[in-house]
Amino acid sequence: MKGILLKLSVSMIAIVVLLVLSGSPLLAAPSGQVDVESDNILELGDSQEVVVTFKNTADTDVTDVASTIQFITLSAANLNPTRTSISLSADWEIWESELSANYRASGIVSASGPSSEIYAPYSTTSPVDLYTWGLGEANGSSELSIYTSPGQFQDDLKILRPGELFRLRITVNCLDIVGDARLWFFFRATEYEPSTVPVSNIGVIPENERINLYYSKAPGSDQTPYWWPLHNSYDPYDPGLGTGHNFGQLSWNRGATTYAFAKSNKLVHQKPVEDIEQGIYSFHICGIKFWDVNSNGTYEPDIDPGIDGVVITLLGPDQSTKAEDYYQGKFSYTANEGNPLDSGENMFTGSYCFNLENVESGLYTFYIKEEVPPGWIAVTPEIIGPLTLEASDSGPRESVNNHFGNVQLPAPSRSRTAVGGEVYPINKMVVLAPWLGLAGAIIAGVYVFRRHHAARRASIDQD
Repeated sequence: MKGILLKLSVSMIAIVVLLVLSGSPLLAAPSGQVDVESDNILELGDSQEVVVTFKNTADTDVTDVASTIQFITLSAANLNPTRTSISLSADWEIWESELSANYRASGIVSASGPSSEIYAPYSTTSPVDLYTWGLGEANGSSELSIYTSPGQFQDDLKILRPGELFRLRITVNCLDIVGDARLWFFFRATEYEPSTVPVSNIGVIPENERINLYYSKAPGSDQTPYWWPLHNSYDPYDPGLGTGHNFGQLSWNRGATTYAFAKSNKLVHQKPVEDIEQGIYSFHICGIKFWDVNSNGTYEPDIDPGIDGVVITLLGPDQSTKAEDYYQGKFSYTANEGNPLDSGENMFTGSYCFNLENVESGLYTFYIKEEVPPGWIAVTPEIIGPLTLEASDSGPRESVNNHFGNVQLPAPSRSRTAVGGEVYPINKMVVLAPWLGLAGAIIAGVYVFRRHHAARRASIDQD
């Protein structure tokens, strides 16, 4: 039996290898991957360049047209536009691989937006700011609007072939208010719904809906190539589904989802202004209060929603005294902030930030404590620390990612013998009165009977 299983396993591996080597359209379909640099910490009024990398991860030859993404379109969702904005103009580059010495094409693209739209992974009721950068046709001229043969390739083409990287250089701006914002980056999905599938003529797709498409034959004997949407591109909100949508591979079928698409994110922190040369320092201490959906004790921003209104307190090294009382006169909080504070008060769901300014030089130790709300239990420590910061040139002067996770308590279970109903206050004497009367009557009857019986006995004895 083991020999038969071994032969079957070898045969299955051989079939998979043959499919890969033969360039099966299903296995070679393009796929997106998004990466972004680590979090940014900006001072009020500052701005910074952020590089977002989008990659075609199809595991096939770079010349495979069937795995080439065309009409490259990328989006960013700014979850807290009260704290951060993104400049519309951005530089872009296409690199053949991570090892390339230089890019093969580059340019400048301007975003549409920001538009106030729903980003379903964050909320289906509260809009955020959405930016979209679209490169359009392969080279923007009638000579080559679409790429259907490797013989058409030129270095300046605005297409993303297998293994290639598209780098978008955007500028993130702080809006002069302390607090945090999260940015999500993703391949934007078309909202076009074809009346007939498959789609052989790109002309039936409106120009403004030619977004992240590729040209490939479908599985099976039909060798005709058709136009398909990138399967892990994403429409941030589809009213018909009540959430966002992606697509099936080599399919126009929409799939409702809030997490199954190519994406990446970063936090942008805004802290008080510093003047290091003059010895003026500030501290930024922050985190997210989140609902740990899968109870694993780890904050996963693509699935764990924030929780607002939870009291968070900054403590000194004794873990009981508020920080400003322990370090009296050594710092102040920024305007309109204090200690404790509520999660979400900086207009970003679940977020909390302690921003300390005019901090005197020296070493400081802090702890952060949450008050677990009723109906929830903590799956992470309720006190985080020690957090050691130093008001000096070398620092550190920031402590981020101090997250508190909770899960909801289950609803109380009912006993099998429990019966529903309403409870009313009662007068116990009113309930007992009939029974007390009956008992009195019985006692009186017994007394009369015994006296009557005793009198008869006495009369008989006299006779």
